Formats: sequence, C-alpha cells, structure tokens
Amino acid sequence: MFVLTGAHPSLTLVMPTIGWEEPFACCVRAVLAGLGPLDEALVVFDGMPPPAPEWLRHSRAGLLNTGERSGPAAARNLAARTACGEILVFVDADVELHPDALERIRAQFANDPELAAVFGSYDDRPSAPGVVSRFRNLLHHHTHSSHPGPATTFWAGCGAVRRQAFLDLGGFDAEAYDRPCIEDIEFGLRLSDAGGRIELDPSIQGTHHKRWTLRSMVTTDIQQRAIPWSQLLLQRRQLPTTLNLNPAARLSAAASLLLPFALLAALIPVLRPWCLALGCGCLALLLALNREFYGLLLRRCGPLEAVLGIGLHGLYLTYSSVSFGLVAVNTTLRRPLRLPMWLQARPILWRRLLTSGLILLGLLSLATIGRGLLVSWYLGPHDLLERFVEWNLFQQGVYPAADLATPLQQALPDFRTTVYLPWALPMFGLLFAWGGMQGGTLMIHALSLVSLLLIAAIGWRSLRPWGRWAGWLGALAPVAINGNNTALQNGQFSIICMGLISLQWLLLQRNRPLPAGLCWALAMVKPQIAATFAVSFLWRSRWGGLVVGLGLLCGLTWVALAHTHVDPYVYLLSWLQLLPSFAGKVNLNVAYGLVDLFERSAALAPFALFAIGLVVMVALIRVGGRRLLGIFQMASWPQQADPLLLAGVCSVVGELAFYHHHYDNIMLYPVLLAVFRLALRRLRLLDVLLATLMAASVWMPQRLVEALPGSAILQAMIWLWMGAIVLRALWIDSTVAVGPRTGFG
Repeated sequence: MFVLTGAHPSLTLVMPTIGWEEPFACCVRAVLAGLGPLDEALVVFDGMPPPAPEWLRHSRAGLLNTGERSGPAAARNLAARTACGEILVFVDADVELHPDALERIRAQFANDPELAAVFGSYDDRPSAPGVVSRFRNLLHHHTHSSHPGPATTFWAGCGAVRRQAFLDLGGFDAEAYDRPCIEDIEFGLRLSDAGGRIELDPSIQGTHHKRWTLRSMVTTDIQQRAIPWSQLLLQRRQLPTTLNLNPAARLSAAASLLLPFALLAALIPVLRPWCLALGCGCLALLLALNREFYGLLLRRCGPLEAVLGIGLHGLYLTYSSVSFGLVAVNTTLRRPLRLPMWLQARPILWRRLLTSGLILLGLLSLATIGRGLLVSWYLGPHDLLERFVEWNLFQQGVYPAADLATPLQQALPDFRTTVYLPWALPMFGLLFAWGGMQGGTLMIHALSLVSLLLIAAIGWRSLRPWGRWAGWLGALAPVAINGNNTALQNGQFSIICMGLISLQWLLLQRNRPLPAGLCWALAMVKPQIAATFAVSFLWRSRWGGLVVGLGLLCGLTWVALAHTHVDPYVYLLSWLQLLPSFAGKVNLNVAYGLVDLFERSAALAPFALFAIGLVVMVALIRVGGRRLLGIFQMASWPQQADPLLLAGVCSVVGELAFYHHHYDNIMLYPVLLAVFRLALRRLRLLDVLLATLMAASVWMPQRLVEALPGSAILQAMIWLWMGAIVLRALWIDSTVAVGPRTGFG
C-alpha cells in the first residue's frame, strides 16, 4: 500500500475540543491506536475544562487548555508551540481516523522531503444519520476525493504540516478567526504563497461523526465558510481554481442562481416558454456537471435521498454564490473611491463637470424659491390666511375651536377650528398685529428667505473644509429640498421654524442657552418640527435654556386660554379628540398610532393622563429625582459631540415620529448635510451612493412622489436608514474625533 523510503519523522497529533462527551472519546482512541513509539498526542480544551474522564487522564495524551474560549486556531497554536514531533497532525474532535491514516501521513513526509503539508478527506460512510448529515459529509468527501494532487489550501480536520514551517508562518491567524472558521484555508494560502508545497491525498481518510441539520448547515456554511472565505479571496484579489472553486463549480453556481429566477419568471404567460426552456437547461447543466456526486448520493443513500440531495446541493450552491456576491458588492462599495484614470488625466474636464452640476443645483434652488414666491403673490398664501382668521378670532376673545366656542361664536362668518396649539395664537400677533394680512405676508416671506440664507450658510460651513465646490454643494442642497416652494406659496412656518432651530444650535455652540431657549420656543409654533430638537438642552449647563423655552410656552398658553376664557382641562380633552382628525392623514408615523387610542374612545383620555402621571410619580419615588434627571444628561455623548450629526438624528426622529406635510421636508436638511459630510470624510463608493440616495429622496418633485406607488414609504425607509447611519456616526464621533468638525459650530 505505502512504503517508507526516507527518515521516519515523528508525529504530534493535535486535537482541539470543547467537551469530553462522544464522539470525542472514540476519535481520541482511534488516533492513539495509530501512534508510534516516538509520537505524541496533545488534546487542547478550548476554555477552562471540566474534570477529564479517568481513561483520558491515564492515556498517553497530553492535556492542555487555553484558559478561555479562544477558538480552535488558538488551541492548535498552543499545542504547536509545545509539540515535540517534526510533523503536526491536526484532527478534529469529531473525526475518527482510519487505522492507516497516520502511517499514510508519515509516508508522505518520509518519501518527499520537500513536502510542506498534506491533508486528506472524509470517507464515504458518514456515521451521522439523516438526509442533511449524509449529504453534507458526502459533499465534502466528493470535493476532496475528486481533486487529488497539488493544492493551495489546507484542511485542519485531517491534515498535517511540518512543525517548523507552521511556526515560521506564525501558525493559524487566531486573532482574525476566534471561532471555527477558515483559519486552515487562510494558512494554506499563506503557506502556498511562501513556496510550501501542499498535497491533497484522498486516501488519508477519517469518518465524520458530526450531525447536521438544515439550519446548522446553512448558518455554518454562510457565517463560518462563505462570508469569511469570500472576504479572504477578495482581499487577495485572486481566485484559486481548485476544489470547490474550479470551473465546473462556478458553472454549477451560475446555473443554481438562474434556475429559481427562471421558474419565477415562468409565471408570466408571455415569458413562460423561454423561461421553462432556460430552467430545463440550467437543471440539465447541474446534472451533467455534478453527475459523479449525484451518482455517489444514489449509491450510498438510495433514489429518494439522492433526489433530496440534488435539491440540497442546489440550495448550497445558491446561498454560497449569493454570499460571495453580497460580500463582493459590499467590499467594492467600501473601497476608497477614486476617479477613473481617464478623468484624473483631465482635471479641467473634472472641474467643468463639478461646476455644471452645481449650476444645475443652483437653478433648481432658484426655481424652488421663485415659484413659491410668485404663486404666493398671485394666488395668495392660503395657509397664512387661515392663521390671519384665527388671529382675528383670538383678538375678539374667541378660541378657534368648535368644541370650545359658544353657539354664537360658532355662527361667526369667519369661524374655524385651528390645528395649532394655544401658545401659537399670541405668536401670530408678531405677524399680523401691525400690518394685517399684507404685512404678515411680507414678513413671513422675508423671514423665510432669511432662514434659507442662514441654512445655506450652515451648509457652506459644514462642507467647506473639503473644497469650494463642496461648500457650494452644502449651501445649495438645503435650498433645493422639495417642499420649500409649497411652504413659501402657502405661507407656512416650516422654513422659519428651521431657521430658528438653526439659530438655537448656533447660540448653544456659543454657550448662550437662554436666547437659544427663546428661539426653540418660537420654533415650537410647529411642535412637530421643533420638539425633537430640545435634545440639545439635555446637558446640565443648558437646562436654563430649556426652562426659559418651556416657561415662555406655558406663559403664552396661559395668556391664550385666559384671554378666551377656556378651562385648561377642557381644552386638553378637546385637543386629544381633535388630534386624530388631522394626524395620520398625511403620512404614517408613530404619533398617529398613539392618538388612535383616543380616537376610539374619548373616555380614555383622563384615564390615560392619570396612568401616565402615576407612572412618572412612581419612577420619581423609586429612582430618585437626581438619578432620573441624570438619565437625560446624555453622559455617554460629550457636549462636544458633533452638533450636525446630533441635529440630523433629531430631524429624522421628528420627521418619522410626527405627522408632516411635504412642505416640512426642510427639517431634514441637517441629516442631508450630515450624510454629505460623512461621504466626504471617507470618500467610499457606498457613502457617495447613500448621499445621492438621500439627496434624491428630498429633491424629488412632489408630483412624482404622489404618482409613483409606494414612493412615500420608500422615502420614509430611506430617511430611517440615513438616521441610523448618522446615529452610528454620532456614537463613534462622541468618543473619537474623525475629520474636521464644523456644522453649527
């Protein structure tokens, strides 16, 4: 069978394990029976071991442990450093070596002094029952047994390597692979790159005792095989053509991917003949390329299991291929972005392209502002006219709400119900008290333009560190947001509110919390925009600003209710009943889900308020006032955390948590700038694509949003995604400074 022609090398058998139970015992006994007098065996427990069984302590096997769970790579490295044999023989704790396996390994190294490593295969008689177990073990056997000879990878389930060569390369990469993974494959590639010759000898066999389930097969193959192997191959930018990466395997993978798509497309009557033909062709190709493996399944498992095995093989090829494709796409997207060589050689052309893009964005911004102003002056700001009517009613001592007004008041010709909260009514006087409707129109347009100018300045400063073109992008991007034109033409407060919020953050950056609180309170004329931006006051040094803002809102509310002789509790019940009539009809949001409870029964309102108050009281008693307030100090985010990122998170939460019309989209400008800045920091293809996606979601014309089915949901998903990205960046930025920090500062 085999003959020793050279020196008789000594072997050190290395077997890592995480338990003493079967099949470990039979596997250890099998390898101990094959050891020669000069050989040794080392069993390494990965972690702190329980007491070893009596038979193991009295065997010739040496016992080691890693002290803590570190993975098989670290366990094997530990044994290699203490081994005495010339050859390290790695065997998994669930592999029962054949009686002649160790002598075959010894013969390989004795007969070939240049051989660096050799590995074998599972046999074709796996012991674990079940269709999935037999399929998975036979697939491994077939893959190895059908590719004997030189190899570029290694297998530590039943493989051997010269100890000195192993140590010279630093052993397995235990830092990168701290769990069962592809540490042996990665080592084999390094050994091959270093000039070491590796042989695959299928006659070196062992029986695999592992029991597979469909779930364990899929999760193990994807998480511990396909993904890390794909990452390794893409890092090397070189695909070997051996084992399961040979041309036949690649064609099989392509056919397995096309087959389900062809069958799905066959549901379309027009495409059915072509798709069925394509599906039959893919199936025939799979059968032809893998006929030897399918024949093995038929011989060992019978016709029924062979058919099931063909399905499992198709599934295996599909998820392995999809995993590789996703890893490849992810790797490509995360690589640093570089201009094509032909464009790098033409810097003038590149500058012209940038300039042209900025000019188009500038024209879009001018069109947005111009259209809003023109329509407003020709048709009149409809929403502002409603606010003017509400202001006149308030001046007369009438609260504009049908449930709160007397029948005589409701009979007034201009009577209407407002959607604004009480503190907004006195604020309307800032617009209409001195110039009526015409003065209010002039003032709201002027304030909106000033707010846009302030927002553009923030955008310029946020992106200017990356160049003038980036600064112009930051300045123009918020102005071009869809909805600004509608806010201008209807006389909405959205742009002004975001201008006040921007001023609030600028004042806080200059340690002036009191005027910042005043700005926030004025922006609360639209609480669905301003409410979440109160987060900026949650540091101890800024509480004064929040107190000033809340005090002003409470004072204005008292003035509004006292002037119109409305009881606060009666108003609260009325507002809770009114809220569902307009909340939730514009966009899906969290707030609508809450107020829907009150819509079902107005009687729930007092009980809900009582329950909320009781919970707060219990929390104050149990936790303690100081401790509770400490929760809101955001201690995990330093006060120096990037303000633009924090504002971006607040804007997304506000957009998705409360109801909004599209003219409120200006509140998303912080997250838009934050995503742009993240893209400029790292200049990866993925970040650029995400920034483009975010820009498209807020620049898209409203008519197109309304015309495309599902586009509103898609917008919300994009904003949620961007908010998560900005939140993650904020968390990192709060502990590690990355790149220039500007924004509201």
